[in-house]
Amino acid sequence: MPNSLGLDDDLDGVEVVRDLERIFDVRVSNEEAERIFTVGEFHDLLLSKIRPDESDKKCATAMTFYRIRSALRRLGYGDKLSPTSNMRVLERGRTKSNLRRLEVDSGLYMPRAVSTRIGRFATLSGFVMISAIVFSLQPAVASAFLGIVVGLVVAGVILKYGDPGELPPHCGTLAGITRTVAAMNYGRLVKLGARHRDEDIWENLVGALSGYALPKLEITRETFFLQSQLQKRSAI
Repeated sequence: MPNSLGLDDDLDGVEVVRDLERIFDVRVSNEEAERIFTVGEFHDLLLSKIRPDESDKKCATAMTFYRIRSALRRLGYGDKLSPTSNMRVLERGRTKSNLRRLEVDSGLYMPRAVSTRIGRFATLSGFVMISAIVFSLQPAVASAFLGIVVGLVVAGVILKYGDPGELPPHCGTLAGITRTVAAMNYGRLVKLGARHRDEDIWENLVGALSGYALPKLEITRETFFLQSQLQKRSAI
């Protein structure tokens, strides 16, 4: 039965396309994007841009592992690194900065750091406090709205610059971060010589889209990107 990813506006659609362009290292023109309605149609587009090659080439995951390990060694995180090595060492200092350094040195996109529990608490506290202060100066609807806006700005600054961040789930070991990074850089690794097949492209596409709404097992070729597209098709 057809379903959708639940994206309802153009901005969401543009963001998804940009993410997929980065993951598969391809360029999707506006004309191509306008003709895409389902996940299956996007998969077909990818197959036209990334020709499947099952020849005896390098494993994308192994390529990622060796690149990250070499970068970690150059950055001073130790020489005896194995798949089970604890990557929480990247949380010493500022996780965000350490991931950026690793990204530059390895030449691969790295996952973004997530906010810490303390960072989320500080952000919420800053938002509530600033909003309350602004509203208390002149209680009115306008000042309440201004307080919310200023509170959001302050919260954003605290979250971006005050919170050092932590590694996202499943990235606590070198093996874990390798799997995540390999999926994020699929197209780039293919161009560097990684082997790839139709099913690999589909698996990476579904894996990337599952981060938005639906779990992987519910995404099929008939899954629509936008809820509005599904509604229009159902009305025909």
